[in-house]
Amino acid sequence: MPDTAGAIHLAIRGGTVVDGSGGAGFTADVGVRGDRIVAVGEVAGEAQRTIDATGLVVAPGFIDVHTHDDAALLRQPDADFKVMQGVTTDVVGNCGTGVAPVSDDYPGFYNAFVGSLLGPVDSFDWRTTGEYYARLERLGLSINVASFVPQGVLRFAAMGLENRPPTPDEMARMKALLDEGLAAGAIGLSTGLIYPPGSFAETGELIELCRVVAEHGGIYVSHIRDEGAGLLGAVEEAIRIGEEAGVPVEISHHKAGVPSVWGKVEESLALIDRARERGVDVTLDVYPYTAGSTSLAAIAQAGETDEVSPDQVLVASVKHQKQYEGKTLQEVAQLKGKPPREAIEELLEEEENSVVAVIFTMCEEDVQRVMRHPSCMFGSDGIPSGGKPHPRLYGTFPRVLGKYVREEKVLGLEEAVRKMTDLPARRHRLKDRGRVAPDYFADLTLFDPARVIDTATYQDPRRYPEGIPYVIVNGRVVVDGGRHTGAAAGRVLRATTG
Repeated sequence: MPDTAGAIHLAIRGGTVVDGSGGAGFTADVGVRGDRIVAVGEVAGEAQRTIDATGLVVAPGFIDVHTHDDAALLRQPDADFKVMQGVTTDVVGNCGTGVAPVSDDYPGFYNAFVGSLLGPVDSFDWRTTGEYYARLERLGLSINVASFVPQGVLRFAAMGLENRPPTPDEMARMKALLDEGLAAGAIGLSTGLIYPPGSFAETGELIELCRVVAEHGGIYVSHIRDEGAGLLGAVEEAIRIGEEAGVPVEISHHKAGVPSVWGKVEESLALIDRARERGVDVTLDVYPYTAGSTSLAAIAQAGETDEVSPDQVLVASVKHQKQYEGKTLQEVAQLKGKPPREAIEELLEEEENSVVAVIFTMCEEDVQRVMRHPSCMFGSDGIPSGGKPHPRLYGTFPRVLGKYVREEKVLGLEEAVRKMTDLPARRHRLKDRGRVAPDYFADLTLFDPARVIDTATYQDPRRYPEGIPYVIVNGRVVVDGGRHTGAAAGRVLRATTG
């Protein structure tokens, strides 16, 4: 039980509490003692600090369920790009990629391939998932962090880049590493089934790994095998894995990823609904943009550059030739004086495949249809590389609140907050988080519903949002009057079945 002795150190007075449950907002004070909320209603007496929240919404801190900040948090433990948009908990280890566990050959593979997405790691001075968590804790994080065990990293540790089924010994190796990570507090297993070596795994291999996840009460989250022509089959595969292994399933950044399948999410959501009706626990997440972002090599390998115009693909970051950042592939081709296909191949060769791209291949109607689904959460899927990253890294949550709640009324305010807070907290087994209620941890975001909006753009993505003056993490003020205080208030959150 939380310690309720002593004076309230923080009183938030006069705000509209939107508590995360989905229920209507109400005017109330919120009292914080230590790292917990101890009162919601009338908070009597003096506090060490009082925040006047008149005109503001007092919500639980936002939980970003799909991030790639595994290495970025090592470089920027203040996590300004997240906490300034109201995020108090980051979930890393997504898409089967990450920084733990670390086998002997993994640093070389990481630097050659994975690092273009997740950013550089100065020194891999840990080996196990638990040691990575300890490394994060020593840094002094400004936000909380929870993590999946990445299946692609497990497969690399057991069998390198071999494209074949694992031997019994290799499967035992993967299971042992997965068990270690889950025992250390990881919330489940993630896959990125378009990225080698994770993409080499067949369905049966993933079911077998997920049986280990089931033993720990964890979840399976997947960047599914195809978001184009094979979308429905890929959703069915994810559902089958969960159903046969006995684990909950979360489908990452759900979308119809190329124009030829626009509208197909209506059918994919129906598949999810039917699975839920027969007892399979399936949820999903989405980012509020019509452009995605990943490595150009993965896009080209999947054939997506054949289906979209070169002026619909933007170079976000490269290793060497910085003059190409922020330019479309059409502009790159013109600068090179070559046809787009040749220019893409040459660019990838020159940049050692380390090119991150933004690709405009989705339709607004699909994005809205997915975000309306009652089991959908929000994840930024931001790629914290250099150059000009997708603006979702800085703008996801205020964009939902400003564009999709206030301006376009796609969601009601209370429902949007539920999808950002209570739903992901319960889904990811983050005990006593995601609500504004007594005895819950004091992770709180205060925003102005009339002003909150993202300001990050594709050409100028590293811009903080407007309208979020206060963010509180574990009872400490990390954003104060719109300025980052530098407070190291975050923690590594280990999964619990309690």
